[in-house]
Amino acid sequence: MRRIFITVLSVVSLSFAAEVILREPPKSLSKYYPPSSNKMEFLSSMYAMSTAFTGIFTNIQENDWKNAEKWANVLRENYLNIGKMVPEFDKNLKKNEINALVEAVKSKDVEKVKFNAEAVGKSCSQCHQTYQVSTKILYHYPSFEIINMEDPVSRSNLEFHDYMKKTADSLKKMKVFLEDGKFEKAQKEGNDFVKRVKGISQSCNECHNNKLSVEIYQGKELEQNLNLLTKALQSKNKQEFYKALSWISTNNCSKCHNTHQTIAEIKEKFGK
Repeated sequence: MRRIFITVLSVVSLSFAAEVILREPPKSLSKYYPPSSNKMEFLSSMYAMSTAFTGIFTNIQENDWKNAEKWANVLRENYLNIGKMVPEFDKNLKKNEINALVEAVKSKDVEKVKFNAEAVGKSCSQCHQTYQVSTKILYHYPSFEIINMEDPVSRSNLEFHDYMKKTADSLKKMKVFLEDGKFEKAQKEGNDFVKRVKGISQSCNECHNNKLSVEIYQGKELEQNLNLLTKALQSKNKQEFYKALSWISTNNCSKCHNTHQTIAEIKEKFGK
């Protein structure tokens, strides 16, 4: 059974709620995306069709019907190829209309070109509305489920979620011990937290692999604030401690979570 993930977005100022329904795309589509394929042939076909639509109407406006016909054939070839690549999509293709579009361009009938192009374009839009977002989530965003990391505290290998949980636990215990006046334990958890925050870069390096991105997410400012946090714990200075922690939370943790966490959780709903 195809999974359907439904999110209800409530808008406080309005009297209704909107439903966003993300349908899992057909399984056969997966063969055209990593790890099955790095050629991105299905996506390339989508881009080819988009360019072909523009090519048709741009050349008609310039009264260049020869090149308009060329682009109409490019459009038809890629459009009909959708059903061959993903059989589940074949039944929704407007095959008569795509053929009629090419013939209309050949006969230089602008009104028929517009009429059939609208029918073909509508079939594209309907498919995009149903599957485009879920396809991007499934195949364009990295999967954190496959990441294993070495915990710098225990030196054990952990799955990504377990690593992040241990980092969060160190953070919370550090704050609890500090507020309870158990300063040695707060320092110990603080040291563990600092090591684990620095170790998160293990999961980032495959994508964030240039000097600028490394500096932004794991650079000097983070290092400085981690050092300030450690010193604040040693001197039992709560004000400086929370100042440093606030910077780390806002400029490091939150930015990464806001970029990756929601998409990762939706991927989990699809079981990916």
